[in-house]
Amino acid sequence: MRSRMGVLVAAGLGLCLTSCTQVAKGLKAANLGADVNRVADAAEKVDSCDKLKVAPAIQEEYALGSALAIHWAQQGGGLMLSGAAQEKLSTYVNTVGRNLAMQSPRPELGWTFGVLNDTKRFNALSAPAGYVFVTHGLLQGVENEAQLAGVLAHEIAHVVLKHALNQYVSVKVSTCKGDAMVGVGKSVVASALKNASLLDGRLDLDSDTGLMGKMVDGTVELAGKGHRKDEELAADALAVELMLSAGYDPGEFSKLLGQTSGGGGFWENHPSAKERQGQIKSIVEARGNNADPLARVDVAALQRPVLPASFTAAVGPVKKPTGVAKDAK
Repeated sequence: MRSRMGVLVAAGLGLCLTSCTQVAKGLKAANLGADVNRVADAAEKVDSCDKLKVAPAIQEEYALGSALAIHWAQQGGGLMLSGAAQEKLSTYVNTVGRNLAMQSPRPELGWTFGVLNDTKRFNALSAPAGYVFVTHGLLQGVENEAQLAGVLAHEIAHVVLKHALNQYVSVKVSTCKGDAMVGVGKSVVASALKNASLLDGRLDLDSDTGLMGKMVDGTVELAGKGHRKDEELAADALAVELMLSAGYDPGEFSKLLGQTSGGGGFWENHPSAKERQGQIKSIVEARGNNADPLARVDVAALQRPVLPASFTAAVGPVKKPTGVAKDAK
């Protein structure tokens, strides 16, 4: 009998992947005993986890973003802020980045840009709430300010389009459902997720370090799998618009993509450099030929500013990108 109950438990929880409410109602109506009632209760808890699929509050975004930013900085060997030359470099990157961010639909975020000490990887990263990082290794492959602007604009776009926040919401839901299915209900994390699912679906990450750690670890793990192809192309498209608004030539960003190996993307689901370059070209051409004079862009007037001497002093001479361009979020 107990074996049969185990089968029913497994079957019931498996069905929860599609319709937990119907499973719970059916099992309770059948009145098959305490074991099955526990399955029904778990089914209802799993179903309530879907209420966590809401846009995080701004306080939640800032808490998650700051924690992820610390993680990225630690993984990248810390920030380049040692000495006057590196401080000037940081100021310069922040000036370029914030100018682009002010062109975006979310200028009100506390945008912060930093350079990581990592010289081995050609890498750019971002976190919710307006945190953007580039590695020392990436800056060594940048030939002009327009190319730097393209990299920063792409990461700004990921933040604006809330791609990492969407991953975080997925982590909340999957963690909640996992706890419900295995019967974990007394831990601080499980309780917080359950309570949030019964209220507005939002978490107070600042109130509990354990909860924060669990959500950050999950988001980092999911970020390691990369964004979807459509998300990467959407980030490129918005990046081009930001560059155009700031007067930069997106063709330089396209050139940089073509110089990286592996098609310019680290993850298999990233679009190829050729596809990304084709989209950039199409957007610029469309804006250049727009019938509306207010939307039309004078392509010939787009800028490719030279890098300041202080940039080379801190970064070193330009090096052709080697390895694969990594775009972690």
